[in-house]
Amino acid sequence: MSDGDELISAEVRIARLERALAREQAKTRALADISAALGSTLDLDELLGLVASRITAVIDAERSTIYLLDDGGEHLVSRVAEGQGSSTIRLKVGEGLAGWVAKKGQAINIKDAYQDVRFDAEWDRRTGYRTRSILAVPMKNRHGRTLGVVQVLNKRAGTFTVDDEALLSALATQAAVSIENGKLFISVINKNMELLEIKEQLERRVRELDVLFEIAQVSASASKLDDLLEGVLARAVRAIEAEAGAILLAEPNGDLRFRSAVGGNPESVKGQKIPYGSGISGWVARHGRAQVVNDVEDDDRHFTDISDRVGYHPRSVMAVPLRIDDEHTGALELLNKHGGESAFTDEDVRTASLIANHISTAIGLAEARDLQSRQDRLSTIGQLLSSVLHDLKTPMTIISGYTQLIANEPSSEERSRLAQSILRQVELINAMTRETIAFARGDRSVWLRKVYLHKFFSELRDQLERELDGRNVNITLELRDRGIARFDEHKIQRAVHNLARNAAEALGSRGGCFEMIVDRAPDGALVLQFKDDGPGVPEAIKHKLFDSFSTHGKEGGTGLGLAIVRKVVDDHEGSISVDSRPGETVFTIVIPQLSGESGVHPAVA
Repeated sequence: MSDGDELISAEVRIARLERALAREQAKTRALADISAALGSTLDLDELLGLVASRITAVIDAERSTIYLLDDGGEHLVSRVAEGQGSSTIRLKVGEGLAGWVAKKGQAINIKDAYQDVRFDAEWDRRTGYRTRSILAVPMKNRHGRTLGVVQVLNKRAGTFTVDDEALLSALATQAAVSIENGKLFISVINKNMELLEIKEQLERRVRELDVLFEIAQVSASASKLDDLLEGVLARAVRAIEAEAGAILLAEPNGDLRFRSAVGGNPESVKGQKIPYGSGISGWVARHGRAQVVNDVEDDDRHFTDISDRVGYHPRSVMAVPLRIDDEHTGALELLNKHGGESAFTDEDVRTASLIANHISTAIGLAEARDLQSRQDRLSTIGQLLSSVLHDLKTPMTIISGYTQLIANEPSSEERSRLAQSILRQVELINAMTRETIAFARGDRSVWLRKVYLHKFFSELRDQLERELDGRNVNITLELRDRGIARFDEHKIQRAVHNLARNAAEALGSRGGCFEMIVDRAPDGALVLQFKDDGPGVPEAIKHKLFDSFSTHGKEGGTGLGLAIVRKVVDDHEGSISVDSRPGETVFTIVIPQLSGESGVHPAVA
């Protein structure tokens, strides 16, 4: 070979080496681009598009397709298919060349696609593209599990080589790891978003529970319905983040009245009325369905005259129905969501409806409490009348006896004394009448007056002797203190008469002693003791001795005597105790002495 031929041969080899070096440099750049692409985005479709374009370039093919297995692992779905536009290719695992690769987990290198029975030429017929050579490799993760298939078509120069196959396998493995990491990262993000949503839901539920707890507290503590409505409405307005609100309740004539208002100009709102079914809230009350109107001016139901009268023009209104019972309806109305142009949302409607249900329940319970209170009051008045009728027997008996004595009494002085005694009994009857009327009006009080103990109890002993005349009861009085005390003499007189009658009934036909002892405690309190030598309090009624209608074996007994005594003592803020055994029963009453010579002292209810 001549020197010229050797020179040409060397130049050819150098050119080949330069072309090979250029190809390797292109491959290296493509690998670097693919690596950069794999780390540049977490969007799976964008990532696969970048990978496919770089693979096509580095393998020197006409186009590439990347398939991924679906969640069930039964189909391959093309996520990137160059040259197919937006068309998606879907293959069963094992179907076609790509399906075979996915099923077997092995690469294939086909020099002539139409000579392979596994090749499906349908896409060529549809698109007019001519597939010649195919190189397809599985994408496997680090555990060896197949995630999809990378397929390249038509080597631009010749056919795909073993080096192409090795390079594509390496790129597919790298892509599989990045795809799996991306999926994992996206899954973590989705889980975090779910957790954030759950957290927000929990926070909303906690806020709702806080509001409902506050409403329950208000419902339990409010003594009047209007106080209850004011309290729960304020909490509803705060929970929904509204500027103002109102509660409307139907009246017997059918009108809806604003019973409570918060925000805006509440005092001018309260008491306003609208015809039932009119306005947004009236419509809600009638139809029982919530309404949200975020542009009030465009709603024909809006009551402009109410807004004009109260000087408050809402931008938006949310109203939810109140259903107390079949006859009582209303609406919870909330105005102007905070935040300027903010609108009421479906979540606001849900929360407001939940609050409205509790408001309806609270109103129903309040009305039930009012009804029960009225019934209890009537029952108590009935019991009080029973006690008055019970105690009327004493003054009537004394009046009857004194009247008979007056008729046959020659001494004018004695007649005068008996007349005074009769007048005192009449005053006692009047006092019992006044007490009944005062209680019916809700005014319960005791009249504290200066009482001379010697005079009061001496006269009381005379009255008891008249009342118990013929019952073989010896009445004695021991005045250990003869000074002055302050108490309601008519009430104490009633109490002592009941204790004396109770003792006489216990003593029975055999008779016995009833002793009254008047003493003073070290702190100045008046101490009254009443003893009898009867059989003692039966065990069956010891625990309920002072309860109304509690009696034991007394023919015609009402069981009110000791209950009246207990009430008189309570009205004086005093105490009563009993010590009983066979042969002796002692009732001890302690009455504290308040300052002042006389006056009205509110009773302890």
